Amino acid sequence: MKKTIIILLFAVLTGIGANLAHPVTPLYIRQLNIEPYMFGLFYTAMNLGIFMMSPFWGNLGDVIKRKYIVFIGLAGYGIAQGFFAYFSNEYLILIARFFAGFFYAAIITSLLAYLQEDRDFKNKRTLISIFLALNVLGASLGYLIGGLLGNVFEENVKTVIYIQMLFSLGLSILTVFLDTQGNKEVKEKKNVFKQIGQIRFLSKPLILLLIITALINLAQTNFSKYLDLYITDLGFKSSDLGSFVFVTGLVTIVVTLIIVPTILRRFNPIWVMVVSTFIGGLFTFLTFSLNQSLILIWLYSLYLIYVGAKAIYDPALVNHLADYKEVSVGMLMGLRQSALSLGAIVGPLVAGFLYGYIGVYLFYGLAGILILMALLLMWYKKLSGVKV
Repeated sequence: MKKTIIILLFAVLTGIGANLAHPVTPLYIRQLNIEPYMFGLFYTAMNLGIFMMSPFWGNLGDVIKRKYIVFIGLAGYGIAQGFFAYFSNEYLILIARFFAGFFYAAIITSLLAYLQEDRDFKNKRTLISIFLALNVLGASLGYLIGGLLGNVFEENVKTVIYIQMLFSLGLSILTVFLDTQGNKEVKEKKNVFKQIGQIRFLSKPLILLLIITALINLAQTNFSKYLDLYITDLGFKSSDLGSFVFVTGLVTIVVTLIIVPTILRRFNPIWVMVVSTFIGGLFTFLTFSLNQSLILIWLYSLYLIYVGAKAIYDPALVNHLADYKEVSVGMLMGLRQSALSLGAIVGPLVAGFLYGYIGVYLFYGLAGILILMALLLMWYKKLSGVKV
C-alpha cells in the first residue's frame, strides 16, 4: 500500500512540475520579442530530446534501479528549465528546451515501467489507469497554478519558470522514497546497449501501432498547444486558460477512474482505442466549426467530450502494450514515449507556421487526422489478429 501511495503521489507531482510554465510561455515569448513561430520550435526541441532519449532511459532502467533514473530526470529537467528562464537568445533557449526533453524522457518512462514490472503492485491495469489520470490531474493543477502565478508576475513571467525549476529540483530529492528494485529477473540483463538491441525484434503490427500513436499525438498535441495561443489571441487571460485546463483535468480523472476500468473489463483495448479516437475527431471538429463567438460554451461542452475520449485512449494503449512479450517493459514504455514525442516534434513544427496563415482552420485538419487514425487502428486490429 505504501509503494502504491508513493507512486501515485509522484504521478500528481510530476504532472504539476512539468506544466507550471505552460500557461505563461506564450506571454514570456512575447516579452522577449521573439517571433511567434518560435513557440512551436521550442516545443519541438523539447520533444526531440524526449524522442531520442526515451528508449535509452527505459532500457537503462532495466539495468539499474529506476529511482536513480527518475532522480536524474527530475534534476536535469529542473536545471534545463532554469536555463530556459535565464537565456533571452532564441537559439540558446532552443538548446535549453532540447535538454529539458532529454531529461524529462526519463521520468514518466521509468515510472510506468516500474508499475508494469514490479510484482508488488496488484490490479496493474487499474493502477496504470489511475496513474495516468493523476498525472493529467497534476498537469491540470500545474496549468491552474501557473496561470494564477502568471497573473501575479505578469510583468516578469520568467519568475514562474524559476519556480518550476525549484519545484522539480525539490521533487528530485523525494525520489529517495521510491523503492524501484522491481523484478530481479529483469535487472540481471547485461547492459543497456544490448537492451536497446531488442528493437530489431519489433513486429510489423507493433511498428504500425507506434506510427499511429505518433500521428494521434500529433493531433492531440497541436490541439492543446495551439488552443493556448488561440484563446490568447481571442483576448482571454492566462488565468482563463489555466482554469479551463484545470477543468479538463477533472474530466480526465473522473473518466479514467469511473469509466475506463469498466470499459477495459468489457471491451478489447483496441476497439476502445478506435472508438475513442473517432469520437475525439468528431467533437473537436464541432468545437471549432461552430460560431466562434461562443467558443467558451463549445470548450466547456463539446471539447470536454474530446477530453474524455482522449482520457480513455491512453490507458487502453498502455494496457494493450502490456500484452506484447517480444521486448522488455522498459523498451515498450520507452518506445511509447518516443512515439508520443515524435508526433509532438512534427506537429508543432508544421502547425507553428500553418496557424499564422489559416488560424482556426488548423483545428479542422487535426480533427480529420484523428478520424483517419481511427480507421488505421481498425486495420491494425486486422493485422495483429486480435479477436474481439
